[in-house]
Amino acid sequence: MDILKSKFLIADDDADDAGIFCEALHQVAPTKMRCLKVENGKELFDFLAQEGNPDIIFLDINMPIMDGWECLKKLKDESLYKDIPTVMYSTSASRRDVHMAYELGAMLFVTKPEEFDELRSILKLVATMSQEVLLNQLRKFSSVKVA
Repeated sequence: MDILKSKFLIADDDADDAGIFCEALHQVAPTKMRCLKVENGKELFDFLAQEGNPDIIFLDINMPIMDGWECLKKLKDESLYKDIPTVMYSTSASRRDVHMAYELGAMLFVTKPEEFDELRSILKLVATMSQEVLLNQLRKFSSVKVA
């Protein structure tokens, strides 16, 4: 991922959570990354059709119209979208949810951190590291589940 033109797309129906996410991303690199928001899976696919693929998608599980599971499955089933790195980003910490996320093709499962600084650190790692280094570094955060 080229940090100079990175587009992060968050699909989350909770406006406060999406706002905090975008604020943390802005603090990581205010001029080098764009935070784009949609409220559900249907809006995500409408966005992709109109705007093209982002560099990475953060996907909440519990959303109206099309939830995160349906959205992840559809992303990974469609050739245009299957290679977009997708992170499940949820309040859940359930082993079942983590397992399902990886089964459906998610790159990471992140339980929404309670601390803003932890979210900022996670986003900084995601934005600036290769996938192998990223996975090794993210193992130290309790909110990140790495397969």
